[in-house]
Amino acid sequence: MGSFPPPPPFRFETNVEPTEWLDPLLHPHGPFPPLVGFIVPSGYEAYARLLHPAKRMLGPSAEQSVPLAWSEIVTARGKTMHPEVQLQALIDNPDEFDYDHWTAISTGGGEWFPPYEWLEETEALALVALLRPFTTTSNEAWFMLWDGYGDLGRAIDDLPRGTIHRAPDPPDVPAELVGRTWAYRHYLVFRGPIGDLPTWFDWRMEGPNYFWPDDRGWIVATEIDGFSTYVGAPKEAIDRILASPLLEALPGAVTHRFDGLGDPINGPP
Repeated sequence: MGSFPPPPPFRFETNVEPTEWLDPLLHPHGPFPPLVGFIVPSGYEAYARLLHPAKRMLGPSAEQSVPLAWSEIVTARGKTMHPEVQLQALIDNPDEFDYDHWTAISTGGGEWFPPYEWLEETEALALVALLRPFTTTSNEAWFMLWDGYGDLGRAIDDLPRGTIHRAPDPPDVPAELVGRTWAYRHYLVFRGPIGDLPTWFDWRMEGPNYFWPDDRGWIVATEIDGFSTYVGAPKEAIDRILASPLLEALPGAVTHRFDGLGDPINGPP
């Protein structure tokens, strides 16, 4: 875990220019509130939002945990499930990592813990199984991983990056400087087959932050600050995702709010 580069068949890509199609399809950084379209490209027929499962710990080890669906939290807390539901509103706490609070609201056996901010293997593999029929280039895909994971080591220091919301000068919105490039996020770029995602997860616990096939028939996007993964794809693919018993998914839209305070039904935490 955490070594660099990843094992074959994944390979590091130095030519990041083919990832630049993303930026023109992203909403610009505007006034509050931030929208899903800031991180998910527009232009797809339909969108889905995958909710990362929380955890119910039945013992002290990770092997003694089971997924805790947001719908279970909704029922236990007397809330409402809807496409723009936000975790902070469900737990009535703006600090989604307040572990003492999670313990205090736990019910139904075991202790509750918050979801991870990345796409986990179980959900990623179930998702890819549904998406593969909707591309003709599943053997050649693009994967982008946020470069801020500290365990990647110094080997990545001078490597080229893919970016979103790249700016030529220090911008007046949140951005990071890597090398001489300002951007909202910087990513290491890889190529490989969609079907080899299990090998990716042998390498890292975090799924890719972005991945798409060569023909861009669909895209999967996970921002590092949040508890959801978004999918843009043909409507038939999105319908299959929403119907899957293996995924907790809701209809999505690039015009939905993305921030944790943006739950219009359950209200702010």
